[in-house]
Amino acid sequence: MKVTKEQAQHNRQALLDAAAALFKERGIDGTGVADICQQAGLTQGALYKHFSDKQDLAAQALAHGFGQGFGKVKQASEKSDHPIATYLDTYLNPQVRDDMTRGCPLVSTACDAGRQSEAVSRTFSDGFAELRAGIEAALPPSADPQQRQALASTLVAALVGAMAISRGVVKSDPALADEVLQQVRTVVEGLSSKP
Repeated sequence: MKVTKEQAQHNRQALLDAAAALFKERGIDGTGVADICQQAGLTQGALYKHFSDKQDLAAQALAHGFGQGFGKVKQASEKSDHPIATYLDTYLNPQVRDDMTRGCPLVSTACDAGRQSEAVSRTFSDGFAELRAGIEAALPPSADPQQRQALASTLVAALVGAMAISRGVVKSDPALADEVLQQVRTVVEGLSSKP
């Protein structure tokens, strides 16, 4: 039976959604194509009609996951009187930490992306650049554009790193996991409020 264009698009979306969630939860190497197809309710044949291989799927799923989350954060920050607080509320959130399928894929794939294809690395790089630009736009005006961009890079690294560390220690030391998020939030708020 021939699949309609509408059904093919629905299938592709289901595969991207499943892959994005599973890659965040288990990592790219920890997730098999069969796992993705099972979660999407599709066959491996359907997957290979849309993606050339797992690396192609990973790159597109990373972009998909990043686009979904970042779009919401960026819109909220643009409407906020305290745009940096929007990023902090999103990236340093204990509920997001405790649900590995949520949150920014930069957090869950920070080390994983380096072990993947150039396409995955490029997608990761694009996500980083977009997040950095969003945070840079949310910072108070500065006379030195290079310094402003450097601060934005530092803030992205702090947010991603804090969440990764908090996730890494939460099972053995929940108090430390919360402490890391709060301490980084306090420092970032101080850094980002300086002109």
